[in-house]
Amino acid sequence: MERYLVDYLRNNARTPLAHKYIEMLKVEMDWFIYNYGEQISRTHRRNRKYTLKEKIYNLLVTYSALYMHPKKAEKNVLSSIGFPDFKSQVTNLGYNMLTTILQPASYKQVLGNRNLYKMVKYKNDAIADGCFNDICSESFFNQINQCRTDMLKLLQTYPIKGVFLFTDEYFESKLLIDIAQELNIPTFDFLHGLPGDYSQDVDSHTDYLMVWGQKIKQNYINAGFNADKIIVVGNSKYGNYEKHKNLRNSIEDILVIPTSSTLWHQHSWGEPQLIDRSMIVLYLYQVQHVLEKLNVKHARFRPHPSLNIDWVYSFLDTDFWSKDTQPLKESLNRASLVIGATSTVMLEAIMNGVNYLVFEPQENGKNILRTNPIPPFDGKDEKLHVAFSEEDLYSLLTSKYQVDTSILDDYMQPLDLSPIKKLLLN
Repeated sequence: MERYLVDYLRNNARTPLAHKYIEMLKVEMDWFIYNYGEQISRTHRRNRKYTLKEKIYNLLVTYSALYMHPKKAEKNVLSSIGFPDFKSQVTNLGYNMLTTILQPASYKQVLGNRNLYKMVKYKNDAIADGCFNDICSESFFNQINQCRTDMLKLLQTYPIKGVFLFTDEYFESKLLIDIAQELNIPTFDFLHGLPGDYSQDVDSHTDYLMVWGQKIKQNYINAGFNADKIIVVGNSKYGNYEKHKNLRNSIEDILVIPTSSTLWHQHSWGEPQLIDRSMIVLYLYQVQHVLEKLNVKHARFRPHPSLNIDWVYSFLDTDFWSKDTQPLKESLNRASLVIGATSTVMLEAIMNGVNYLVFEPQENGKNILRTNPIPPFDGKDEKLHVAFSEEDLYSLLTSKYQVDTSILDDYMQPLDLSPIKKLLLN
């Protein structure tokens, strides 16, 4: 029996065009179904409000796309990744970096035209204030198809040697991948953190998957991915980082990174995962129960940016908990210990010299969200002990357990784009 609406619509599409673009718009269609409720943060709501800085940036992107023609070079790459270290390494490899109005990495060197601008604006307005049928319609599919032709012509104008993307899940990414494949341009999906899932429905659409470390590559191989298509290039976000052997590990100022009990779109085409949003609250009460046994009177909590911190706080013991709203680096530098669930923050904590105790309540192979735990948070890595229960967490705290900091080298390396050069078009 079919249980996933978007999959049913794709499989029963009336035209090949509808089938193609329903597949591309999967995530965006999911937002109409799963992105709702007071628990969703302002930055992740469908109708999010943009800051003045964001509005100005978007205007600059539009102006550049409509009125400024990117310089033509012999070797160009198209990128939706804008980190400074990433840009400089692309330049050092001898390539000129362009971007698009579909997924801009900069407000300079932007490929686009009025049709593409109108399509992006229509899609964004429909998601923010419209309804499902505004994007699941033949008229919009025809608009996309015309814009696909426009973008294809723009890419033919420049000698594009490769397409770099920060995800392969969003509509704009899938459209660029589709166009690049028609032009035989290699495509690259760069991970932006530890994977939340090792599923072949995700991170499998590009020619190559670029990962942070060897352990991540091995985890993808274990999940059935082709090893030849997974390239270790390090992280494009953090640059070089300090390696600490001894970490701060005391209970004076504890930061808690709770489980993220929301899922605003589905990561596969199978039966949808329905997350109990109260699990983040339950998680924090469990941590509090353990800490109070150690006479801890106060701790800070920092939910995933997709969750409304005030909504979570309204359920908590406000004498014990306080909201952590500092920039993450400042918060980690202040912390004497971090307790947390599955998160890239584990790596960031180690980089900032503070211990990270993994607390992932599990029973019968399922975690608190009723999903399968993923490595290294599944307890199978000898370098990272995992607390599966309150008793386990208490034991790790009283024994002053410290994570083996060499796990950082397993999962993350400094950025090195040199392996890519041989994969780009000549």
